[in-house]
Amino acid sequence: MAHVPLPTHLAATALDHDEFRTPRSAPEASESLDATQGLTSTLSGGSSSSTNVIQSTNNYYGPVHQVKSATNVTMGPNHGTIIQDSGSGAGELEEQSYLAALDFLSKHMASGAIHDSKERCDAPKCMEETRVAVQDEILSWITDGHHDANPKRILWVTGPAGTGKTAILGTIAERCKADGRLAATFFFSSFSGSVARRSKTHLVSTLAYQLLEHEGLDQIGQFRTRMCQAIRRNPAILQKRLQTQLDELILLPFRHGASNGAIPMSQHRMVIIIDGLDECDCVEDDVPAGGSSRKRRTKEGEQIEILSAILHAANDPSFPFVIIIASRPELAIREFFSTGLARDTTKELFLDNKYNPDADIRLFYEAKFSSIRRRFNLSPEWPSVKELLKLVANASGQFIYAATVMRFVEGPPPGTQNVAPAAQGLRTPHQRLERIIDLRTRVHSPNVRPLEALDTLYVSVMRTCSEPLLSIKWLRAINYRGTRMPARLLRLWFEQSPGEEACTLGSLSSLIYIPSNPNCDEDYSFHHKSFVDFFEDESRCADLYVSPIQTRDFMSHMYFRNMDYRRFFLLDIRSCTVDSYRGEDFDSIPKGMLFDAALKRSGPDQHVWLNFSSADVFKTAEGPMLSCNARRWAEYLTEPETDAPVSDDRRDSKYLISRMFYAVHVWVSRL
Repeated sequence: MAHVPLPTHLAATALDHDEFRTPRSAPEASESLDATQGLTSTLSGGSSSSTNVIQSTNNYYGPVHQVKSATNVTMGPNHGTIIQDSGSGAGELEEQSYLAALDFLSKHMASGAIHDSKERCDAPKCMEETRVAVQDEILSWITDGHHDANPKRILWVTGPAGTGKTAILGTIAERCKADGRLAATFFFSSFSGSVARRSKTHLVSTLAYQLLEHEGLDQIGQFRTRMCQAIRRNPAILQKRLQTQLDELILLPFRHGASNGAIPMSQHRMVIIIDGLDECDCVEDDVPAGGSSRKRRTKEGEQIEILSAILHAANDPSFPFVIIIASRPELAIREFFSTGLARDTTKELFLDNKYNPDADIRLFYEAKFSSIRRRFNLSPEWPSVKELLKLVANASGQFIYAATVMRFVEGPPPGTQNVAPAAQGLRTPHQRLERIIDLRTRVHSPNVRPLEALDTLYVSVMRTCSEPLLSIKWLRAINYRGTRMPARLLRLWFEQSPGEEACTLGSLSSLIYIPSNPNCDEDYSFHHKSFVDFFEDESRCADLYVSPIQTRDFMSHMYFRNMDYRRFFLLDIRSCTVDSYRGEDFDSIPKGMLFDAALKRSGPDQHVWLNFSSADVFKTAEGPMLSCNARRWAEYLTEPETDAPVSDDRRDSKYLISRMFYAVHVWVSRL
C-alpha cells in the first residue's frame, strides 16, 4: 500500500499551550488504533513509529493521530480524521510540551530573582582578588564536600549586615555557571520593586523554570519530560504549599530518574543558591478551614516554611543538588539551623575576621580611589596611606561601609539629574573625603556598638540635606508597606512644590537610587538594606528618627493637600496599572481606585491610613481637606464603571468614599 502524506497539525491538537489540557480520547472501537497512544508514548519517552499496522474492516469513528511511517496499512470505512505527522513525531510533541511548560512557569516566576537577571545588572559582585579565601572555601565545599568526614547537603552562609554575603554569592553563582555547576538561583530582596522577590510565592516556580531549561539536566532520567507531565497533570500545583510544589515539580521527576539509574550526584555536584532569606518579608494570610477569620502569618513563619521545604528536599536521596542559603543570623533562622535534622544536614560558614576582610576592603578602596584620581585628575599620592588605613579600620569588616564611603566621596555619576547643589565645603572628592575622615566615632573603644561607624556615616550623609527630617519622612514613606510604585508618582504625591525631590533626596545619591529620567516608571531603590535598618531604628538615628505614626500623618496630609490642589493619581486595582493626572478634569480620568485601595490590602494597619494621630496634625491638613470639591468626588466615584463588575465597582467606591469622609468627619467631631 502506498505511503500517502497527510496534514501535519498534531502539535496543535495534542496539547493546549496555555491550559495544558489532555487531548480527548477517541471513542473505543474493536481492534482500532488508540488515538491517545502516540501522546502517551511520547510523554513517557516512547516512539510513535509503526509498521505493519492492520486496521480491521470494522467501521472506525474517531481520529487517528501519530501514524508515522506506517506501511502495509489497511483501513476500513473511516468516519473520523487520520493525521499523518510528517515531522519528527514524538520529538516534536515533546518539544511542544517542553515549551508550554516553560511558558507556564515563566508566568508565575520572579524573573528578577535569578542571579543574572536584568533587575540585578548592578548587583554587587566581589572585585577581582577580593574575598578569595571565602570563595575558595565555598567552591571547595560544592565540588568536594561529599568527601568530608561528615558531609552536609546545605551550606548556611551568614554574618552581620554589610559583610558582603550577596556579593559573594553573586560571584559564586557566576563562577559555578561558567563551570557547569550552577543549577538554579533565587536572590530575595526586601526593597526590590517586585513583590515577587520579597515573597515565598514564586520561589519554587523560579527554581523549577531554571532546572527545566538547564541543558545539563535534560539527560537525567527524563527529568524534563517528567516535570512537563507534572505541570500538565496539575496546572494548579503552584497554589499548593511549598513542600508539595517541590515534591511534584522537582523531587518526583528526579526520583523517577534515580530509579532508572541516573547520574550519581557525587560525579558532578551542582548547586542551588538562595540568597537573602531574611529579606523574605512579604507575608500571606492563612484562612482556617470553614472560618471567616484570618490568621496573620509572620515573616519568620514564611522563612521557616521555606527552610523546612528545602530541608525536606536536601534529605531526599534522589535530590541531586547541594544548597547554599545566605542570610543574616536572625533568631528564627539561627534556631532552625541549630536544632534537629537541620543541624545534622547543615554546615555553617560565618563571615568574620577569619577571612581577613580588612585586606579585601583595602584592595576595594585602592581600586575605587584609582578610578576617582583618573576622573578628577588628582595626585597619585591621594589619599595618604594614613587616611586609607583609617578608612579600613573604620569599616570594621563591613563592605557596605566601604561602598557607601566611596559613593559619597565620588559624588553623583556624571549627568545625573534631580541632584541638589553640593553643600558648601563638599564640592570636590577631597572635601568629601575629609568629611568622612573627620567623623568622630568610638570604633576602637570596648563598648562600641557593632554598627556605630556605619551609623555615624549615615547620620553625616543625612545632615548634608537642607531639611534632614523632611528627607527622612520621604525615605520612610518610600519604604512604607504598600507604597511600592514608580518614583514619578510618589513625587506627585509627596512634593509640596515642584522640584522638592531634588532638595529632599538629591544629596543622598550614595544611599538611594533616584531615577535620572523624571518621567520613567522606575522605582526608588536603596543601595543596601542596612540603611533602611538605620532610619527605622530610633536607637541608631537618634534625633533624625521619624516614627511610623509620623510617617502616616505625613502621607495623609500630602494626600489631601495634592489630591485636589494640583494633581491626582490613581491605581486601577483590577489591572494593576498606575496613571497620574493633573488638574480637576474629572471627565478625563478613567474610573479606578485611589491609591488607598492598594493600601487597604497591605497589612494590619490598613484602617489608620487616611487618619491622623492628633488634633494638631489634623489642623495642618484641615485647609486642604475643606477646600476639596467633596461633592464632585463623591459623584464621580459613584458613577458606574463600564468595564468592571457592578459589585466590585460599588464595593471599591464605597470603601474609598468612606475612608475619605471618615478622615474628615471623625476628626471634626473630636475637635
